[in-house]
Amino acid sequence: MTAPTADAPTPQRPVVPSGRAGWWHDYVCPTHGTELLHDPDRVEGEPHLCPHGCRLSGAELDGAWRVLSHQACARTLRTSARRYLRTGDAGDRALAVGLVHDYVEVYREVLAAGWSSSSQEWMLRGKLFSQALTESIWGVAVADGVLALATGSAVHGHDAADLQPARDLLTPLGETVHAARRTLVEERGELRNNYTAWLDAAGALCARASLALGDEAADLEQWQEGPHGLHAFLEAAVGDDGWEWEGSTYYHLFVLRACLLGLGGSAPRSLPEPVADRLERMLAVLVGLATEAGVLPVLHDGPYARVPAQQELLEVAVLGRQLVDLPGLDRLEAHARAALTPAGTGLEDDLDGWFDGPPRAAREPRPARSVHWPEAGFLVLRPPSGRWQAVVDAGPHGGSHGHHDKLGLYLYGREEQWQPAPGVPPYASHLRLQHYARTLAHPTVRVDDADQAPCTGRVARWETTERGARASVAADDAYDGVRLERHLEMTERYLLDAVLVRAETPRTLDLGLRPAAGIAVQGGADHWRTTWGSGAQEGSELVALHVASGPSAFRVVPGRGPSDDPARVLPVVDWHAEGDQVWFVSAYQPADDPHGPRSVQVRTTPEGLTVEVGLGDGTTETHRLHPLPPTTPTTPAEDPQ
Repeated sequence: MTAPTADAPTPQRPVVPSGRAGWWHDYVCPTHGTELLHDPDRVEGEPHLCPHGCRLSGAELDGAWRVLSHQACARTLRTSARRYLRTGDAGDRALAVGLVHDYVEVYREVLAAGWSSSSQEWMLRGKLFSQALTESIWGVAVADGVLALATGSAVHGHDAADLQPARDLLTPLGETVHAARRTLVEERGELRNNYTAWLDAAGALCARASLALGDEAADLEQWQEGPHGLHAFLEAAVGDDGWEWEGSTYYHLFVLRACLLGLGGSAPRSLPEPVADRLERMLAVLVGLATEAGVLPVLHDGPYARVPAQQELLEVAVLGRQLVDLPGLDRLEAHARAALTPAGTGLEDDLDGWFDGPPRAAREPRPARSVHWPEAGFLVLRPPSGRWQAVVDAGPHGGSHGHHDKLGLYLYGREEQWQPAPGVPPYASHLRLQHYARTLAHPTVRVDDADQAPCTGRVARWETTERGARASVAADDAYDGVRLERHLEMTERYLLDAVLVRAETPRTLDLGLRPAAGIAVQGGADHWRTTWGSGAQEGSELVALHVASGPSAFRVVPGRGPSDDPARVLPVVDWHAEGDQVWFVSAYQPADDPHGPRSVQVRTTPEGLTVEVGLGDGTTETHRLHPLPPTTPTTPAEDPQ
């Protein structure tokens, strides 16, 4: 784990924006589809700047800028208050108390105007913000800042009289989130909605801060243990395999962070077993999905690369290791810290003691090398060395945060993202649904150039062995009259990937290859060779051989890179065939392995397909693949190696 950053000087007190805030996802360039550059020192009336040089204006952009500015102010408040709790520094205390007083005045003005009128129809309305969700996230930071100030004043012997005005913020904020939760959970019946976790977390932090200020009537129990509290939310929203029900890495992380924050002050070893078990399994999902170096694939909706997302991941790792002694969290923490350099972190170094007592012992102290999560339908295949990995999506669509990407194959090295899940830009970007959520953006099968239907894949075979892992997955309902299969075997030498498409009538079939860092293609007499990550650090490339069971063509076409910069154009490949049945077969290996595949030959048989892989040491390995029957049941995973 990277050492914490040294104490930074107390920053200047930021100016709290005036007026209601909007929806941060609106902070997007309409031309380039990417998030704008947020300048917290921007003066009202000045343009909003795009990374590609656009200068923009408009009420929606102003409202979105205020969201990001309020979040930045709340983070400064919380960071200064937490540092004050640790050090007793008077400058940090003065800065944080000043921001609390500013927000007392801001919220008083907001309350007079009632609920926000800028909310979209689908949103749960807030007061300071368009969404109650955003209000809760902001409220968690502000309330935790007040809690740290009150606790620190007692620890360091400072007069806390200047904190009493905070009651005029905490009480109405608690009432706001309570009313929003009543609408969401009691009227709409959406206990498992990710909003619920944040409404509960905000209510819990408001209650804890109020108790620290002497308000004995504050009801913490309802937010943690009540019928609509965090304990109940975890039972409703998290599967037995540990995944949040939407199957999105980002939203999994998002609700996990809310739960860890909202359960602060609890004793890890005294939490009810179902609650502790769900939280540990959620943390174990992150460990099991991340690469050996701590890179976390962004499956389905979520930002591909964004500083606040890395800050959130770092906070989850720091809080999570205080809850449970789970191997692997240190990798996530170290990678997030490195990604935030040289900007630094600050807040996360002052979160020790978040829970009351030592962490729990992990239920499974030895992480699995390869993993299958049966409810989410995700698989991670790794060789025995663990130096690279393949991730496969064969689960449910994922609701509003899902993508049309069944049987997508994502490829990662330790640090390299050769064929990653691309994430999405902010939701107001026209490219979120027009590109990044579509089949076109993902490394899977596209039929007649159309998107897959929202559907659920199935894992027909899964086993781990001393050599690595094997899997067979299928999607029967992605296209009418078409069945898709993907058969994979990961060994130390290579990953064999065989995709079978069977249609009732001849169709146009394309298997997408979607590199993130460049691809070079060389055609041969009976195969294609690809090199991934060209121009990257020597030894970090991926190479592959590709051959089909019938006539096909590699087409290098313009594509978009991952969603951190949607305007960036990269070469991608559509592996094209026409007909009613074809096998697309590839053998992948890291470029630094001299003994990996040198040839791949395929032969169709009445039973299916025979694949012969010639290796660099002169040996040949044979694989016999059989099409899956439509009703193959899911088999349980074997014990991990």
